[in-house]
Formats: sequence, structure tokens, C-alpha cells
Amino acid sequence: MHYISSVERIGIRKGLQQGRQGSIIRTLEVRFEDIPQKLRKLIGKIEAFEVLETILVQAVTTQSLEEFESVVNQFVTEEGLELQNTE
Repeated sequence: MHYISSVERIGIRKGLQQGRQGSIIRTLEVRFEDIPQKLRKLIGKIEAFEVLETILVQAVTTQSLEEFESVVNQFVTEEGLELQNTE
């Protein structure tokens, strides 16, 4: 088995994170067309993979962009992101 260094793990995690963020935004574009820049930036700041997974499901299932925004806002505090990766 190949050893994966901590730097490689960080790179892999970052790649997965960016891929999931891109999937969320693309899903929203297909469903709702115009996505506000503020929402794009907010999605881009979310780091916790579990949160991104939850939000991706919501991007597919919510009935409106406003409903999706309210779901995303549940994961955000006034200071920034409530849930971050703890690994």
C-alpha cells in the first residue's frame, strides 16, 4: 500500500471539496439558471465535506432557489462558517 503524506491528503481533500462545490453550483445553474454571486461565494467557502454532501442533495431536491439559500444559511453563522473540517 502506498503511503499518503499529510500534504497529499490536504491536496486530495481540497480537490474533493472543490469538485463538490462545482457540482452544487452546476446543479443550481441547470435547475434555476441565474445564481447570485453572493450564493456562489458562500458555497465556495464551505469546507466541511459532510456539509457539502448535504447541500448537494438540497440543490437537487429543493423547490426554489430561495429555499436552497435558507438551507445553506443554516450552516453559516454571522462570523463565518459554523462547520469546518476537523481532520
